[in-house]
Amino acid sequence: MPAIQPAQLKIQAAQLAQKSTDPDGFCRELHDYFDSYSDRIYRPGQVGEPRPLIRAYHVPQPVINAILRELVLFAHDDRETALALIDALWSQPNLEFRLLAASLIGQVSPTPAKSILERIQSWMHPETEERLVDAAINYGLERMRNEQSESYIQQVKLWLKSQENYEQSMGLKAICQLVADEGFEDFPMGFALISPLMQFLPTQLRPDILDVIEVFASRSSKETAYFLEHMIQISGNDTNIAWIVRHSLKHFPQESQDFLWEALRKSN
Repeated sequence: MPAIQPAQLKIQAAQLAQKSTDPDGFCRELHDYFDSYSDRIYRPGQVGEPRPLIRAYHVPQPVINAILRELVLFAHDDRETALALIDALWSQPNLEFRLLAASLIGQVSPTPAKSILERIQSWMHPETEERLVDAAINYGLERMRNEQSESYIQQVKLWLKSQENYEQSMGLKAICQLVADEGFEDFPMGFALISPLMQFLPTQLRPDILDVIEVFASRSSKETAYFLEHMIQISGNDTNIAWIVRHSLKHFPQESQDFLWEALRKSN
């Protein structure tokens, strides 16, 4: 892998971006571009991540970021052509190509929302790598969260009501991103979204719900503590709710921890 020279990287990325109206040609040149920066001695676990499930060049993140920066204006200016490029990128069974597609779709106008949501939905399957799911939710829906919040929330509701665990997980990840936004203040609505799932939570979704509670607690610890206390009251001796509360305590100040411990004691 050659050393990264920012000036040269910018020129290469700009030259490549000129092919953006030719999706097939762009993908051919992008393979060459990534190959020139690939880490040929990469070993799984070196950066704390498992081996990708699909082929990867293992290029440094700045290389991907350079391409994305050059494509952002293109995505803003020509929606349909950008979507065609995004489709071509995702069609490549390669991690970097799909990460680029997931980030780029978040720069496309979310109006109409259907064309964005249908693509992201089609990308997601039980076997989809978690890093791609995270990229699609965190970056791919970025503009929709800000500009089409009603469409975003409606999609979250559909995911949470799904019978598929991977879609429920997507819904919980999407709530994390929604609540983490400093402009979000409708905590009662957020609590209402997750409360049905909390009462019948599959074991494999426990890490996701803990992430959600952590984000809620970081935004408003008191409201979140009262919400959990309410869940304890309506669930009786439900071990699921008790487990969630116990494992969430570290995210609260001591006063709220004492309040929740007392609620758990009373429920027993």
